[in-house]
Amino acid sequence: MRKIVFAFWMLSCCMFLHAQDEVLFEFSDGISTGALKTKMEQQVVSLLTAINAAESGNSDINYSGIDIDNLASQSIGMTWNNVHFRTMDSDIVEHCVRLERSNGSLRGFQVRNIGVEMKPLDAAFDTQKSKYQEICIDFNTSGRIIDFNFAMETRQYQQLLKEGVRLNDVDRRLQIIHWCEQFRKAYNDKNLKFMEDIFSDDALIITGKVVMQRQKSEVGLADATKVEYVQKNKQQYLASLRRVFDREKYKGYINVEFDDYEIKRNGAKPQYYAVTLRQNWYSSTYHDEGMVVLIWDFTNEEQPKIQVRTWQPMGENVFGFSDVKLP
Repeated sequence: MRKIVFAFWMLSCCMFLHAQDEVLFEFSDGISTGALKTKMEQQVVSLLTAINAAESGNSDINYSGIDIDNLASQSIGMTWNNVHFRTMDSDIVEHCVRLERSNGSLRGFQVRNIGVEMKPLDAAFDTQKSKYQEICIDFNTSGRIIDFNFAMETRQYQQLLKEGVRLNDVDRRLQIIHWCEQFRKAYNDKNLKFMEDIFSDDALIITGKVVMQRQKSEVGLADATKVEYVQKNKQQYLASLRRVFDREKYKGYINVEFDDYEIKRNGAKPQYYAVTLRQNWYSSTYHDEGMVVLIWDFTNEEQPKIQVRTWQPMGENVFGFSDVKLP
């Protein structure tokens, strides 16, 4: 009798936990009612429910029954190694974003603004980041999940698109936002393969590092900050990045945050866009804050490349198109 009662209790607990993990989702607008809409809604339901279940059970995410690209599931897994997360709401309704190429053809779909509560595995990581983040999920034209990222803050996203309406380049800005979100996540995931792919072979990269130096004063020695700049090519930058990733692989974390985005198009060469943003770099061994400029080359819009990447401390005039020679 006790065994039967215990088994019933265990079953009840499992059903209760599953109910806590289950997510409902539907698109409010942006896509016509039909089989594709239904498939993508179920895809979101299945993925978010699986993520919640994995967080509840402190386990790996089970992708059974989810039509998801291997690269997308690997991307989620890289994040899961450092921080778990779960949805803030169990009943979600969001707009479906159509992703188009510059010629107007459809690239796929996206859903944004899905709030999640971060559950860091490293106590030090926990102190550096807001517990609330938003995720975005990308689909191809058949409804398969092909990408997963942590999204920029909604206010900035809306402002960048509002500016795109005025300049008639909303579709390109959606692409830039997508690639910048991927770029940020690649730092946090220590994804060197993405970095190898995203930088142009002849990229110009200027890195900076804040160091402390002792200075004499009237009352003794004092610490002062100093910035060291280094110009690197792609291979030199990747080599230094590999050392950073290897150092933090087992001993700590990397947490990069982007904020205060500004996007400008080159008037003479409209395939080039400069993205200025504020970067906060946290790791288990180092922290700095500065302004980063990324000059993106969208000559091949399916595989854009970073042509220039610069870093400067806050308060200095940032690089722009006039400071570099484009191909």
